[in-house]
Amino acid sequence: MRKIDHTRARDATGQPLEVNERARSAASTAATLAAREAAVLAREQAADRREAAVLTREQAVDRREAAARTTAERRAHAATQLLEANEHLVVAAVHAQTMTEVAEHAAMKMSFKAERDFLTGLPNRALLTDRLAQSIALAQRHGKRVALMYLDLDNFKDINDSLGHSVGDQLLQSVAKRLEGCVRHSDTVSRQGGDEFVVLLSEVEAAKDAALAAEKLIKAIGEPHLIGDHRLNVTLSIGISLYPDDGEDVEAVLTNADTAMYHAKRSGRNNYQRFTPEMDAGIRRAAVP
Repeated sequence: MRKIDHTRARDATGQPLEVNERARSAASTAATLAAREAAVLAREQAADRREAAVLTREQAVDRREAAARTTAERRAHAATQLLEANEHLVVAAVHAQTMTEVAEHAAMKMSFKAERDFLTGLPNRALLTDRLAQSIALAQRHGKRVALMYLDLDNFKDINDSLGHSVGDQLLQSVAKRLEGCVRHSDTVSRQGGDEFVVLLSEVEAAKDAALAAEKLIKAIGEPHLIGDHRLNVTLSIGISLYPDDGEDVEAVLTNADTAMYHAKRSGRNNYQRFTPEMDAGIRRAAVP
C-alpha cells in the first residue's frame, strides 16, 4: 500500500500555507482598520475645518454687527448732539428775541413817557409841535386849513388854593377826558402845563368849523365835574388861530392862538376869540388870571 504523507502544505519559503493565509488576513485587517481610521481622521479634520469656517463667519458677522452698532451709536450720538445744539440755538434765539422785545418795549415806553403829560396822559408840548408841523404839511398838500385852539381854565387857581392840589389834579384829568371826547380821532388834545390845553384840528374846511368846535368844548367843560364830594363848575377861555390864514408856520400859529386866548379872558372869560392882526400880542400872562 501507498503511504499517505500527512505533512502540511508549504509555500515557496517553506512556511506553511495556513500560516501565510492568517498573516495575509491579519495584514488585510490592519490595512482596513488603518484606512478606516484615516477616513475617520479625514472626516474629523473636515468637520474641524467646517467648524473653523463657521466660527470665522460668526466672528465676521459679530464684527459687522459690532461695527453697525458702533455706527448707529455714533449717528444717534451725533443726532442727539445736533438736536441739543438746535435746542440751544432755539432757546438762544427766543431769549435774544425776548430781550429785543423787552428793549423795544422799554424804548417805546420811555418814548411814550417823554412825549406825554404825566398827569393826564395827553400829548405834551413837544408831541403837539410835531403833530402841528405834520398837519400843516398835509393841509398845504391838500389845500386845507388847520385850526389850533388854545384853552385855559378860568379861575382854576381858586380851586387849587381852596380845595387842594389833589382835587385840582383830578379836575384836570376830568377836563382832559371831556376834551378828548369832543374831537375826532385824527385831532389832538394836548396839555401844555398847569391849566392850559391845546386842541389841534387837522384839515378843516373853514374858520366856522373851528368856531363850532370851540362852542362844543365850552359846553362840555361847563357841565359839573364830580370830584369826590365836590361838584365843580368851570369855564373855558379859548383862542383860535388858523393855518394859513393867521400864520404860515408852527410858531406863528401857536403864538397867535395864545394871544387870542388872552383876549378871550379880557372879554369876560367863558368864550372864544379868533385871532386878528389887531390883537395886542404883547399881553403878559400874569395880567389875566
